[in-house]
Amino acid sequence: MFRLTILLVITAFSRCSMRSINYRPVVLMHGIAAFASDMNELASWLRTAFSDIYIVSIEIGSGFEDSILWPLDKQVEHFCVAIRNDVHLQQGFNMFGFSQGSLIVRGAVERCSLPVYNLITLNGLHQGIFGIPYLLKLPVRLRDLITKYAYEKIIQDRISTANYWRDPSQLNKYISQCQFLPDINNEHKTLNETYCTNILKLNAFVMTYSDLDEVVTPRESGWFLGYAEQSLNIETWNTSRQFTEDLIGMRTLWKQGKLFMFISHTRHQDTPHAPNRDFFMKNLLQFFNNTLS
Repeated sequence: MFRLTILLVITAFSRCSMRSINYRPVVLMHGIAAFASDMNELASWLRTAFSDIYIVSIEIGSGFEDSILWPLDKQVEHFCVAIRNDVHLQQGFNMFGFSQGSLIVRGAVERCSLPVYNLITLNGLHQGIFGIPYLLKLPVRLRDLITKYAYEKIIQDRISTANYWRDPSQLNKYISQCQFLPDINNEHKTLNETYCTNILKLNAFVMTYSDLDEVVTPRESGWFLGYAEQSLNIETWNTSRQFTEDLIGMRTLWKQGKLFMFISHTRHQDTPHAPNRDFFMKNLLQFFNNTLS
């Protein structure tokens, strides 16, 4: 009888201990021409690994269409409102963005001062895109508008891709007329100190790209590396402004040991799905394994 009582007490204590694990919530942001439900498979990996974890995948407007036709300023604003209205996220959370979603989540960190612990970006577009493959994700009628008129205000106001189209032959025009990426990358003459301050609050900033990505050009944009001026040669860390001038704090994060960089090996659209699961579990899962105090 005594042994049975002890066993029941231990079992009850163990169950209580298991229930007391309060994993930090997770916010997911999908890419362009997609829906929040496209993150369901990746979310299932997290739920399997961390029992009872709270996960929310944010939908931008109507999803597919609005992810293309809303400018990123509006998408980030919408994203931040959704997070602030979610009572589960008030104490802090980890945040994940895929493809175009990488820019939305980073823009939200910088502009909205959200209580983000770890920021994880998959196949990121941090240094923009330039080239035909990515445009194939857009309706045919929009492709010529990007290649010919990307920096015209009417296009900037209506097509999200134009907001991070970084033409190496027109970098001055990109910086002066592109409405989103030069701002969150702090490339204007007057730096926004708040952006840098908010990035440096992160516990970890995780960046990835895939060496088999057939959509994002250059692939290395996921590591903040774009095409060098007037060429199609990829920048290196020691030549990029993000590193040499520490525009949003990337060099500081690196020195602090808070910047983590990985390379995956899947096609772009496979990256948040089963073909990339082993990479995710081996390299990225660790950044979600933390709890609220």
